[in-house]
Amino acid sequence: MSLADTISQNFLPIFYSIIVVIILAIIAKVIITREKAKEKKDLGDMRLKFQKLEMAKKERHIDKLKEASMMLKDDEKKKLDHIERDKAILSRRALALMSEVEERMQRLERGSENAKLLKTMSEVKKAERELFGKED
Repeated sequence: MSLADTISQNFLPIFYSIIVVIILAIIAKVIITREKAKEKKDLGDMRLKFQKLEMAKKERHIDKLKEASMMLKDDEKKKLDHIERDKAILSRRALALMSEVEERMQRLERGSENAKLLKTMSEVKKAERELFGKED
């Protein structure tokens, strides 16, 4: 018996087997997709709970700070206010210095680009003079 005869005699069982394998693959894909979606949903829920806990923690911390500041004496409050003002001044100075440094860096970059372009331009003009004669 040849291979063609064997395939033709067993065509339906082979065909049904292929269909069953395809159906099983589709079912497996659907199950895997559902599991991934469930995992993503659970992960999102956990992140949301974590964020809620973090917010509650921050609120409690702020409430404790408010309570502590109410118990301070006037001279202690003045010291804290003075420190807060100094901190604000230092923050503004740091921001101004950061801005100045950034502007100076940009100026250096532009100057460097300009110098490179001028050098390239002089090299191009020199090459043109050599190639074409005295033209500008």
